[in-house]
Amino acid sequence: MYAISRALHWREPATLRTALAAWRPERRRVTFGLLLALAGTGWVLTSAALITGFAPAPVASPADFVRVVVLNPHGVLFETWLALGGLLAAPVFASSVVALPLLLDRPVSVLGAVLTSWRVVQSHPLPLALWAVPLIGLTLAGMATALLGLVVVVPWLAHASWHAYRDLVDTTGSAPR
Repeated sequence: MYAISRALHWREPATLRTALAAWRPERRRVTFGLLLALAGTGWVLTSAALITGFAPAPVASPADFVRVVVLNPHGVLFETWLALGGLLAAPVFASSVVALPLLLDRPVSVLGAVLTSWRVVQSHPLPLALWAVPLIGLTLAGMATALLGLVVVVPWLAHASWHAYRDLVDTTGSAPR
């Protein structure tokens, strides 16, 4: 989706071929994707350990999670789970908020993209914290529709994120590759 937004920005054809070309394995983007997958795996393992260790009854299904964790009136496990998720998600967000479109747009290292992303977050903490709210909300809304809503939400958020990147990162001298 970033490739489509990039092509539109440079007034190039924004075709399916443009989008698919961005999927070609490229070491920097693959490395960053693996780091994000590692972070996601870390969250799943941490989450499972928290729920397994502190749930008052076994949680073997999503319905059990809702019943035992979310709707439990005598505990704070759900609130703890949410707080831990936010605590773990914040550095991932800070590392990737502009790194993903930057890696597509310019020849920068993964470390350079992540550090740029962190500098942007440090320079604009409140606007980017507020930007995270619709990202989370719209993603959850898209997932709540049996993932069908993501067909609309993902391109929309990707396009908005591309423009956020263009507004937040100095791209002077940047031209189409």
